[in-house]
Amino acid sequence: MKKKKLILIVVMLSLFSCRALAESPLSHIKGMHAIGVQAGTGLGKTYDLGLHYQYHFSRRWSVTADVDFEKGRFENAGYWGIKVYPGVECSVWHPASWFYLHLLGDINLGYDEWANNDINRHSSGFTMGLDLGLNFEFYAIPELSFVLQAKQGWNWGFYNTGGYNYFHPLFSVGIKYNIK
Repeated sequence: MKKKKLILIVVMLSLFSCRALAESPLSHIKGMHAIGVQAGTGLGKTYDLGLHYQYHFSRRWSVTADVDFEKGRFENAGYWGIKVYPGVECSVWHPASWFYLHLLGDINLGYDEWANNDINRHSSGFTMGLDLGLNFEFYAIPELSFVLQAKQGWNWGFYNTGGYNYFHPLFSVGIKYNIK
């Protein structure tokens, strides 16, 4: 319940500050860089922390690179993983200069480690897959924006105990510093 309240507070503050402060021309311009941090959750008792980099090569299109650390618990198994997400992002709707809707696609590459102490079994290995999602970006000022993101990923794990196919959602909030 605390996660939901925190997300709601961040959303309300970002919307209020965006509407009050960001009456600038379009914020997405060719050559703009952005760096940021994000935190989120998937299913079960998981959390995800990450770093974000973005480069706009046109007004609508950008390339992104994220590095995330995820840790969680699913029934009797514990899990942690590190993932790198190179991808692209497309601005598909911007009804105001302070609000954007983006669609995104990523390739995810990573390393996972699973452990089930009840049966004394551990598994680890390289993973790869694809993610698709969307995000809402709210500009408080041209240099600062808040991002709400939802994406669904698919992974194949090349574990030392065999291959494994799985899906993983991620819901996150982030803050970005935009460098023009």
